This record gives sequence, structure tokens and C-alpha cells, in this order.
Amino acid sequence: MKPILALLLAGMATDRLPAASPVESVARFSNDDRLAGSMESLTPELLVWRSPLLEKPAPFFLKNVVDLTLPADPPDPEADHVAVLTLTNGDTVRGQLASVTDECVSLDTWFAGRMNFNRLMVSGLRIEGKSNHLYRGPTGLDGWTQSGDSPAWSFGRTSFVSSGAGGIAKKDLLPAECAVAFDVAWKGDAIALKVILFSDEVDSDSPGSGYEFSFQRGSVYLRNGKTQAFLGSTHSQALMESDRVKVEIRASRKSGKACLLINGRVIEVWSDPDAAKGKAGACLHFVSQNTLPMRISNITVSPWNGVVEEVPDPRAGLIRQFGFQDQDEEAAPAPKDPEKPKEGRMELANGDSLEGEVTAIQEGQISVKTPLGDVQIPVARLRTVALKKVEPERCIRRNGDIRASLPDGSSLVFRLDGVGQDTLTGSSQNFGTATFKTAAFSRIEFNIYDVALEDKRAAEDW
Repeated sequence: MKPILALLLAGMATDRLPAASPVESVARFSNDDRLAGSMESLTPELLVWRSPLLEKPAPFFLKNVVDLTLPADPPDPEADHVAVLTLTNGDTVRGQLASVTDECVSLDTWFAGRMNFNRLMVSGLRIEGKSNHLYRGPTGLDGWTQSGDSPAWSFGRTSFVSSGAGGIAKKDLLPAECAVAFDVAWKGDAIALKVILFSDEVDSDSPGSGYEFSFQRGSVYLRNGKTQAFLGSTHSQALMESDRVKVEIRASRKSGKACLLINGRVIEVWSDPDAAKGKAGACLHFVSQNTLPMRISNITVSPWNGVVEEVPDPRAGLIRQFGFQDQDEEAAPAPKDPEKPKEGRMELANGDSLEGEVTAIQEGQISVKTPLGDVQIPVARLRTVALKKVEPERCIRRNGDIRASLPDGSSLVFRLDGVGQDTLTGSSQNFGTATFKTAAFSRIEFNIYDVALEDKRAAEDW
């Protein structure tokens, strides 16, 4: 592979290269070569790749391609719910629930229309309410301001990646009460990140306003940027045991309340008694505090109602806010996981559960036959759907299988059967045959069962 790429690049004088165009995609090859550019065409055997480094589009055999990173173009969500389907082979598919029978579960998707999934290969189904995101990204560096003499952040694979100490911020983003969520991964033995909400200085790493959340090793510290008051600290075992977590911060510049969640669990709730005294803005900052690479992805900003509905789990023997647990205080018992609805019962958004059998789904309404009679409720009010118990099966692996990922978190494995104008056609025992919009995919992986490529596939761009 390397001699082929070298031959394509050899002898090309700079003045003969085409004018540079925005580079949106990257192809990675089995010999560790990387080539930025865009996809000209794709067949089940061949990739034709266009790049500013190439005089003309060049063909590459798919057997030598590890993956493609593509500029996915998801639509704005309009549906009142999202059904998240998990399959026995590890795939996840998001769409709107169309029907549930003993034979299949059907979803209406934005990337392939209606898809019918074999019930024997469905391992789970949950429902999420309508997204009310004010921001979802990142989609690029446009609109973000970097601080410092040398930019520390770059954009790639729908993520911000740091290469040094410094900040990146976006102004006019946060409402007065908001929930900010993001995924963060880091190199090295500890996280070193500051997240600042409600500042009014977009080009500063240490603005004199807003709230500063400092993540250092296994601890998180909160400070008022205006008064410099230390508001408390907490500890997260997840920050110590992993090199990536999902963080959510719910905060109000009106009341001074702040709630921290890590991996979906409430870690701490703080309150600032001087909230009204500090000036505030609408900027959001991410600040890398050292030179080790860090990746920020899946950023969402949503309104928050200012109500703290959960409290942190008790943690015996740890520093909590400003004090220590009394030595004589009896250790609190380990928290129990929330009780799940019994088999055959469906969980509702308000925490209630419903026993019954789904008989129909039409126009966003689900009909359920219950012991007390038939009822109809909006699908959006559900959080889980009871599926008939079956002996699960797993789809077979086939030559030509690829793995396609979407920016909404969906991921599907299927055999690439054909390529049309802006479409890919694929087949799997999971769903039969489907035609996908090529623009829906943010990543396509090839040779996915080649053990020799596992390390290369797992390697991330830092």
C-alpha cells in the first residue's frame, strides 16, 4: 500500500496541485498512512479518493482501507420521541418506533426510511423524549474562540482535541438555566480540565465571571469566577478508574444551584449564596490545563428548569463540600440501584410502570392490552417497551461486512452490496436489505473481522 501512495504523490510539483478546498474527511490505511480529502466514489471492492495532495482522484482497494471519517449531515430532529434499539451483535439504532410484533420491531429512521429488525436479534428497546437541545456538536471550529498565543485545540472526527494547555469557548450560547453535557477522554493518568459556564469573556482562560468547574484527577472543584469564592468539592471514582467519562452540568445563574452528573449519576449538588452578586454572561469554555491530549465530543446544551430532582449517593469517609465525615458517624450503606420494572411491565417517563401487551402503534400512539382493559398512550411517554421473551440469536458474519457509524450514536454492521448516487445498499440478518444515505455516516470501517487491524482500528487520532 505504501509504495502505491508514495507513487501517487511522487513528482507532483506544488504549482501543479489543484486549489485547496475544505478538507472534511480522512482515509486511514492498513500501513498507517492517512490521507485527508473526500470520497469520490465507492464500490464493494474499491475506494476512489480525492485529496488536495493528489493531482487527480486515486483508487484504493478496500482490503487496504481501515476506515473513513466523513462529514455526516444529520437533520434537525422533529419527532416527539427517539426509540433506541440494541441488537445482539452490539449494534445500536435510533429512530421512531413504528411497530412491535412477535416477529419484528420496526423503526422509521432518517437515514434509511423504515427498517424492520428481526425480533430474535433485538436485545433491548428504550424510548427517549424529544430532544430540546439548543446546541449539539461540535461540527467545526467556526463560532468558537481559542485563547492564548498558540491555539491548543483542533477539530476532527466530530470532536475537539487539545494539543497543549489553553481554552476554547463559544459566546452567546447558554441560557440563564441550562444543562451542558459532553463526553471527555484524556491521555495520561489523570484528567486536567476546566469547564466554565456563564462567563462574559470569551477569549480568557480565567474569566472574572461565571462558574468554574475544575476536574483534577478524581476530584472536582467549583469556584465563583466573580467573587473567587470556593463553593465546594467532590470526588468521583469514575474519574480515577477510567480515561473517559460522560459529564453533565446543570446550572442556574439565577439561583446559584449547580448539579454535577458523571456517567448519568448525580455526584454533587452545590448552591452559591452570592449568585445575585456576580455578573454573568452566556459563554461556555473548555480549558485544557496541561499538554497531554484531551478529546471533547458530543456536546449538548439544553434548557434546565432549575429543579434538582435527585440527590447524590452517600459516600462514607470522603470529603464532602467543606467537611469530613465524623469518625464516630456510622458509614452509610451502599446505595441500591433503582428498582427496574418487572418483566412484562413498561416504564413510563414519570416513573410509573404499566403491565400489558402492545397491540398496535399508529401516529405516535401505542395501544396496550392490560389486565384492566385496553389503553392508548403517546409513545413519547414511554421509557421502555416490553418485548415478548425469546431465545436470542446473533447474525452471522459475512465477507464484505462494514461497520457504519452515525453522529446520533447509531452503529450498524452490514454487508456492502452496492453503491448508488449518494446511497449505499447493504444487507444483514438483523434487518434484511436497506438503502442508506451516504451523507448520514460519520465513519465507515472496513475489514472489520481482520484481527491484524484491531489495534489500528482502536487507535484514536490525538
